[in-house]
Amino acid sequence: MSQTGSLAHGTGPFATVWLTGLASFAIVIALILLCRYGLKFLEPYLLKARRTRSLAMVESLAIDPRRRVSLIRCGEKTALILTGGGNDVFLGWMDGEDGRPRPVAPSANSASDPGE
Repeated sequence: MSQTGSLAHGTGPFATVWLTGLASFAIVIALILLCRYGLKFLEPYLLKARRTRSLAMVESLAIDPRRRVSLIRCGEKTALILTGGGNDVFLGWMDGEDGRPRPVAPSANSASDPGE
């Protein structure tokens, strides 16, 4: 007496494979969620060494979609920089009295004119 059309003989291994796969998937999802919450808990301790109090961006203003002028503070001094476009430019240190940047002395590369 063989039962060729019934599912009684083939469901055992099939169900085991599906249950094993489902259990593995649930364990992986649980580990991902535990890692996420674990990293949120450890983040202040991991980033403590990366904090700097002597360098900070005070303010930033977009000139156009590519360029931006930023006011940065380094220790007790404040500087103005232009970023984006073809290159980044240090515009100068800010004076405390009138709020205008002091010009930076030109470097040796920018002093020589290739057209001469």
